[in-house]
Amino acid sequence: MQLLALNNISLKIDNHQILENISLTLNRGEITTLIGINGGGKTSLARIIIGAIKPSNGQIFLDKNLKIGHMPQKINIDKTIPLDVLSFIKLTNNNKLSPNFESWCERLKINHILHLQIHEISGGQLQKVLFLQSIGGQNDILILDEPTQFMDISAVNEFYKIVDEFRQINNCAILLISHDLHLVMQKTDIVYCINSHVCCHGKPEHINQHPEYLSLLGAKKLNENSVSEISFYSHYHDHVHKDC
Repeated sequence: MQLLALNNISLKIDNHQILENISLTLNRGEITTLIGINGGGKTSLARIIIGAIKPSNGQIFLDKNLKIGHMPQKINIDKTIPLDVLSFIKLTNNNKLSPNFESWCERLKINHILHLQIHEISGGQLQKVLFLQSIGGQNDILILDEPTQFMDISAVNEFYKIVDEFRQINNCAILLISHDLHLVMQKTDIVYCINSHVCCHGKPEHINQHPEYLSLLGAKKLNENSVSEISFYSHYHDHVHKDC
């Protein structure tokens, strides 16, 4: 079921073309991944979807009753303001916690940091907290902007398992954004490579036994019962593009 459609979305700011003729759809129960270099317009596209900025051209087809959860790429919190992790999560969800809050905290392994000051936790822990605040409502669409930055490969693998669990439980559409041009979530339904425009798109390839992946993760950590949540995405452009 289609929840959102972008038709030839363009964005121009101060005569600089940020996005040009971007078209894509988000479907219920599916994971879509945007990859591309930094500055390629991925975050701008996410901000258009959540209504933070308006496109210069193009059409957005979105049911007004849909709920969208958003995990930003980063946040800046004044260190002089006392704010613990639990208070931050409540603050971003109208002082409410989701019915499954405790179980998600346990899955994310952040129970022990809930009463720490938000500016005292590590970058990887902050990513998990931002994810937790983004899933507070019964969202139809979940946008995760660079959710795995500051995480090592094993943490990324576990995080993607949690994302897939959330997708299955809530039957929502998930939009993942990453600057990694090669590694994507294995259960992604479609990948779009973005650099102002759509460079290419397609399905990710499985890399459970890919030599480069085995070298990265360590062959001893994988066995016949192992299931990796990461896949390798090969690019097949139909045009020359110096940055992508």
